[in-house]
Amino acid sequence: MTPLIAGDLIRSYQEGGSPEKDLFKKISPRQREILQLLAEGKSGKEIASILNISARTVEFHKYRMMEQLNIKTSAELVQYAVKHGIISV
Repeated sequence: MTPLIAGDLIRSYQEGGSPEKDLFKKISPRQREILQLLAEGKSGKEIASILNISARTVEFHKYRMMEQLNIKTSAELVQYAVKHGIISV
């Protein structure tokens, strides 16, 4: 788990989280890591190497997130990450 995600998890538990903005209820910690790295501009292969998983697993998580969040494109997924503070512009 990356330090950013760990910090967000702690803050979420401390604040009690709000239902509409509680990202942790929508996606898994692994998906959040992948989303963070995607939003930072990393490719699927780079993410796979960083997380020691296959590129196919990265793609599976990416498309599963898109399904869960009702997002149609990769660009919208990155916008979602920025909007929810997973990465800043």
